[in-house]
Amino acid sequence: MENKKTKYIFIVLSLICIMMIVLSSVKDGLMNPIRNTIGSVVVPVQSGVNRVGFHLYENLEDRRSLQEIRDENKSLNEKIGLLTEENNRLTQDQEELVRLRALYDLDETYGQYKKTGARIIAKDSENWFQVFRIDKGSKDGIRVDQNVIANGGLIGIITDVGLNYATVRSIIDDESRVSAMGIQSSDTCIVAGDLTLYQEGRLRLRDIRKDSSIHDGDRIVTSNISSKFMPGILIGYAVDIGEDEKRLTKNGYLIPAADFNDLSEVLVILDVKSDSFKDENTGEAETSDITAAETALENTGKSSVQETTTDSFPEADIPVETDGTTQAIDPSWSGMEGLTPLNQILNGTAQDTTVSASSEATGNSLAGSAEEG
Repeated sequence: MENKKTKYIFIVLSLICIMMIVLSSVKDGLMNPIRNTIGSVVVPVQSGVNRVGFHLYENLEDRRSLQEIRDENKSLNEKIGLLTEENNRLTQDQEELVRLRALYDLDETYGQYKKTGARIIAKDSENWFQVFRIDKGSKDGIRVDQNVIANGGLIGIITDVGLNYATVRSIIDDESRVSAMGIQSSDTCIVAGDLTLYQEGRLRLRDIRKDSSIHDGDRIVTSNISSKFMPGILIGYAVDIGEDEKRLTKNGYLIPAADFNDLSEVLVILDVKSDSFKDENTGEAETSDITAAETALENTGKSSVQETTTDSFPEADIPVETDGTTQAIDPSWSGMEGLTPLNQILNGTAQDTTVSASSEATGNSLAGSAEEG
């Protein structure tokens, strides 16, 4: 029943549409009122639907665009992070390359010394590297009193050594004293550490002879008479040289060649100054030479006396009374009683030579073992 009703409705609507088509084609004026009525109803609805649809479309597009932008932004941020990390790594590598090249140049400058590189792993102060530790120790050949260089000049000296670390006291430390000299004049002086003064970028330069030729701008290097520092290592440059208050010596300041604000790698000179003192002043070689000379001298004296006694004076001994006792002496000593025999003179000379040489060797050893202030 419902299907028949629906069928009738469809037929009626179809007939109406056909009639309207026929009427519009036959006479267009008859359809204007109907068209206008339908247009006045449909157009606003259509416009509203279009606006709503366009608004929804824009929102959907905005949401899709926003999500795409967010995804793209996330991807770009990740790339930026990777590029930033890579750039930082390249910058660090570049800075390390510059430092290592500087160390290589410094190694070439002091090619007469054996050296090993080390990295700084800790420091005892917040501002400067006055006392710091390196990642090399006794297993790497590090010993106490080895010199440390970096940044174009002297840094300090090894004061303590562990198995895989070592402690360095720099020349800016208050306790540091370095025996130095002017490279232009060879006049000696003392470079004294002063942390307060180093805030101005300077160290003290003192104990300069009044008649010395050290002037402002002269290069100051470690001296040959230093007991701990190898000679010829650049320390810095002299400034403001003048007489002290008592006008007995000259004092001044030194601008260090090395920068103690930023240290990462250093070179440790494996040679130790005390080794050269041991080789030259311990007296071991001299003692053996003196012993050999003494033995030869004694043998020579004994053989001379024996030859003189047996060959020149074959006669019997002559009895002589001395201090209530009677002693037999060689006939050749007749009339020369009280004189010292030749063999005793030779033995005494050898003993004096031994004592003199030992005293000289001891003095040299004491001079060689002296430390800077």
